[in-house]
Amino acid sequence: MQPPISSRDGPVAIVTGASSGIGAASALALAAAGFRVVLAARREELLAALAERIAASGGTALGVATDLADGEATGRLVGRTRQAFGRVDLLVNNAGFSLAGAIEQLTRDEVRRTFEVNLLAGLQLAGEVTPLMRAQGGGRIVQIGSLAARVPAPLAVPYAATKAALEAATDGLRLEVSRWGIDVCLVIAGFVDTPTFDNARRAGARLRADPANPYRQLMFDLDAFAKAKLESALAPADVARVVVAAATSPRPRARYYVPFSARLQSGFMRSLPVRWRDRLLARVYKLPPRSVPPLAE
Repeated sequence: MQPPISSRDGPVAIVTGASSGIGAASALALAAAGFRVVLAARREELLAALAERIAASGGTALGVATDLADGEATGRLVGRTRQAFGRVDLLVNNAGFSLAGAIEQLTRDEVRRTFEVNLLAGLQLAGEVTPLMRAQGGGRIVQIGSLAARVPAPLAVPYAATKAALEAATDGLRLEVSRWGIDVCLVIAGFVDTPTFDNARRAGARLRADPANPYRQLMFDLDAFAKAKLESALAPADVARVVVAAATSPRPRARYYVPFSARLQSGFMRSLPVRWRDRLLARVYKLPPRSVPPLAE
């Protein structure tokens, strides 16, 4: 059951994808920083538990079960926030998921859902909070990006595409709304230990079990790569601290990198000629050498 909403004053933040990972950690950190937090995700029981945890620590939280792939449900999120608190000071667009499979193995509906959740819902919410923030005299939008937008990887094409599009949209949106005191920031995260990887792995179990899958060995190799990376991965709380900094700084940056090495890695990858970069990443991911069948006579 949703705990009672406190009447305590404080800025109001909407956090999407708040049921776990970066979203949950950001909600906790923002509540500790004095924000009243609206938690949005599909799993109502997890939102309720997180809201109770925030309330037990003296904060204020409201869980709103929302399927961000549904435009109408996404629209109701802002309405519920206004009804409960009367304002929106911060939007954290964090929700996202990744499919496991090569582009030839994904349906158009599966790819579309990735864009709906990772990109279109965030753009819709940004559009819906902008008039409120303009009327209030300002506000802030923090987008959670990914190094995946800048470091290509196989079997994650839709996810990387959504994160690259989010980055471009963030830059345009910042120019669009800055005149009204609305700041728009992008947090570019490196490898973070979140449920996203396990969820993607479970979704691809059928493909891994299929001996006829031409990408089967690559899936196993990428699993091993991800497990090795998890040993030094960021905790969601590490990203949450940066989200709070982006949300509260008097002069926020356009981009925040977490960790700082993500900025170095991004810059290095962008400095390489594409062919050199592809060769380097082929070694990193243990991609097989290029094989071109002979032309039919």
